[in-house]
Amino acid sequence: MVLIALLASACSAAQATAPDVGVALPTVTAEPPTNPAPTTSTTAPVTPTSIAPAPASTIPDPHRTLIATAKAHVERLEAFITPDGDKVALPFQVPNPHQFGGPLTLMVVEGEPGDKWLQVQLPIRPNEQVGWVRSIDYILSSTRIRAEVDLGAAAVRVFDGDELISESAAVVGSEENPTPIGTFYVAAKKQNTPEEFWLGPWALVLSSFSEVLPTFSGGLPVIAVHGTNHPELMGRAITFGCVRVTNDVINHLAEHVPLGAPVIVTA
Repeated sequence: MVLIALLASACSAAQATAPDVGVALPTVTAEPPTNPAPTTSTTAPVTPTSIAPAPASTIPDPHRTLIATAKAHVERLEAFITPDGDKVALPFQVPNPHQFGGPLTLMVVEGEPGDKWLQVQLPIRPNEQVGWVRSIDYILSSTRIRAEVDLGAAAVRVFDGDELISESAAVVGSEENPTPIGTFYVAAKKQNTPEEFWLGPWALVLSSFSEVLPTFSGGLPVIAVHGTNHPELMGRAITFGCVRVTNDVINHLAEHVPLGAPVIVTA
C-alpha cells in the first residue's frame, strides 16, 4: 500500500469545506479574525530562472543549490544510509513521478556532478533526514533561487543569490500547530482545481511534515506554501502548519521558485 498516496496538507482556510478526495490538499475551518491584518505584498519583477547545469568554477558559489531530478526509469525513491551501504527504511513509498505531478526531485546536500553518489535530503518524516542515491539515476541541475519563511514576521521572501526579488506577508502555523523550522525544499508543485479555491491556484509542496500532527484529514500532514481565498488574514498565525500567501504571490512563486529549491523556515 502506498501510504504517500494519502498525503494531505496540514493547512487551514476560513469558511471552506474540504472535498472528499484522498490526494487533495484539504482544509479546515479557522476562526474568523477579530482584527485581520491587511494584506501587504511586494513583488519585484524578475527574469524567470531556469535550472541550468552547475557551472564549472574553482570558487564555490555559496548560493548555488544542486538539484537531482529522477530519470524516467526510476519508479520510486531508493536511498542508502551510506554509499554502497544498507538501504534507508523509508516509512512510505515516494513515487516517480510525484503523486502531485512532476518528476521526483531531491535537494543535494553533498556531492557534485561526476560523483558516483549524492547525499540528498529525503522528503520523509522525521524532517531533514538525508540519504545517498546513485547519481546515474538522476539528472543534475542547479539554482541560485531560495525562499525564506520568517515565522516571527509572518513573511515570505525569495532571493536570487544575494538579491531580494520578492517579499510578501503570509499566514503561518498556530502556536498549537507550528510551521516546522528548518531547511527544506520544494518537492512538488500542485496546480489546484477550481473546486480547491481556498488553496489558491498553486500549492508548493515542501519536503517537510507537521511535527505535531501524526495525520491530517486521513493522510500524512505534509507542509505546503499555497494561496488563499481569504487574503485579509495575512499576518496571522492560525494554520495547521502550512504557509498561506495571496494568490498573486503564489503565482509568482510557482513561476520563479523551481523544484528542488531550498525553503528556509526560521522563527
